[in-house]
Amino acid sequence: MTIESQKPKLILDTKPLIKLFASEAGWENVQRIMLLIENGDIEAGISVVTLTEIYYKYSHENRVDLAKARIADVRYAAAIKKYVIDEKIAAKASEFKGKYSIPIADAFISATAYYNNSIVISDDIDFAKIKEVTVQTEQEFLSPDK
Repeated sequence: MTIESQKPKLILDTKPLIKLFASEAGWENVQRIMLLIENGDIEAGISVVTLTEIYYKYSHENRVDLAKARIADVRYAAAIKKYVIDEKIAAKASEFKGKYSIPIADAFISATAYYNNSIVISDDIDFAKIKEVTVQTEQEFLSPDK
């Protein structure tokens, strides 16, 4: 009898989603990851804080309609789990915020990954400060041998 290996578990930071939406450099790698998620090869989620960051980015650019559309895209993506902020995630986020002086959104995203034993997918350098979570860029995740 063989034991099937567990699927990788990811928490997507906001940056990869923005790359995908805006076709910014590296969006193809994000698209490849999204296809793996949709095919069930990987488990993935976001912190609900990501919804706030997406909305803020587009509304700050006076593109409220696009902000609403992008939020809907993410909210209704069935293959991506949405993790709420409960008391233990809030407490761990405050620990990360104080210990590493990172933005509060990154602290919440990291705490979500911490409690869900997930890899954070991001190229945001603030995540690299957090020793308690594993962080990989999209390219690193897709090319683990490099």
